[in-house]
Amino acid sequence: MSKRRSNNEGSIFKENSTGSWVAEISLPDGARKRKRSKSQQVVREWLQASINQLKQGNLVVDDRVTVSEFIDRYFNDVARHNLRPKTLESYESLIRIHIKPGLGHYRLSALNPLIIQKFYSDKLNAGLSKRTVQFIHSILHKALNQALRLGLVYRNVTDLVDHPNPKRKAPEVWSIEEVKKFLNAVKDHRFFVIYLLSVYLGMREGEVLGIYFEDVDILHRTIHVKHAVQALKGGLVVTEPKTESSKRAVSIPSSIISILTDYLYIQKRNQGLIFTTSSGKPISPRNLVRHFKSAIKETGLPNIRFHDLRHTHASLLLAAGVHPKIVQERLGHSQISLTLDTYSHVIPSLQLEAADKMDQLMGNM
Repeated sequence: MSKRRSNNEGSIFKENSTGSWVAEISLPDGARKRKRSKSQQVVREWLQASINQLKQGNLVVDDRVTVSEFIDRYFNDVARHNLRPKTLESYESLIRIHIKPGLGHYRLSALNPLIIQKFYSDKLNAGLSKRTVQFIHSILHKALNQALRLGLVYRNVTDLVDHPNPKRKAPEVWSIEEVKKFLNAVKDHRFFVIYLLSVYLGMREGEVLGIYFEDVDILHRTIHVKHAVQALKGGLVVTEPKTESSKRAVSIPSSIISILTDYLYIQKRNQGLIFTTSSGKPISPRNLVRHFKSAIKETGLPNIRFHDLRHTHASLLLAAGVHPKIVQERLGHSQISLTLDTYSHVIPSLQLEAADKMDQLMGNM
C-alpha cells in the first residue's frame, strides 16, 4: 500500500487490494473521513476541498444522513425529553404529515435556502395556515440547530429564509358588566368555581383543571400553579405547566375566598384534584368548553374563547392601572414584552392617563 501525506492535513494512498485511490482526512474529534475513487485526481480534489472546509469550519461529520433520519433522531433523543405531551403530539403530527414527506429524502448536508423557501411556499399554496407553517419552521430551526452542534451541517439554512410571521390579533375580551352577567348565569353550575378562578386569577384552562388540594393555601390566599390537565389522543394527562415561568403563585382576591373555601369543604376530601368528574377523574377540557359555549349562547354575550377569560383578566387589571409587571407575574409570562405585546390594545388608554397625571403633578405652566 503506497501512501502520500500532505502536511499532516490529510493523506492519499492506493489500496493494493482494490486498486482504488483513497483520500483520508482527520477531524477535530479524532474521527476520519475517506473518499475512494479509481481516479487519483478525484480524491486529490476532494481532499483539498475538505481541508479548505475544515479550516473554514464548514466540514460536516457525515454527509450521508438524510433529513428523515435526523428528524427522527431529534424527535426521539431531544424533543421527547424536553417537550410537554401536547406539544410533542403536535411535533409528531407535523413531522409525519409535512416535514418528512416534503423534505425527508434530502441529505441533511444538501439542504439550502431555496429548498426550504419553496417548501414553505408550497405549504402555503396548498392552504396550510401561516401559523402552522410558522410552527413547522420552528421545528426545523430547532432540529437544524441540533444538527449544527453535532457537526452534521455547517449552517442552519432556516436562518436564511423568510418564514410566515402572522400578526398578533388583539384578544377578544368581556367588559366588567359582561363578566358579571356570565358568572351570575352559571353560579349554580358545577363548573362555576372553575369560571371564577379563570376570571379572577387569569389561569389557563389546563392550569385551573390541574389544581390539587395541596396547591391551595387559603390562609395566605394563594394558589400554587404546578400542574395542568391536557387532552391527548390517548386520553387526559396531568402534566407540568406550559413553561418554567408558568409555575407560579397567584394571589386570590379576598372577595372569592369564602366561595373557594366552601367549595373545598363540600368535596369531603383533602387530596387529589379539586375539580373532578363524579368518578374522580380529571375534567375534560372539551366538556368544559362545550358548557362554556352553551352558556354564552344562552346569555346572549359576545362569543369568545375560554382562553379569552384569561385575556379578560389581564385587560381589566391593566385598564384599572395595575402595573404590567404584576400582570406578567399573575399570567406566568416569561417576559414582560409578551404581556405588553399581547395587551397593547389596552396601553393607549394608559398612556392618556399618564399624560393627565403629569398635568396634575406639574399644574399649569
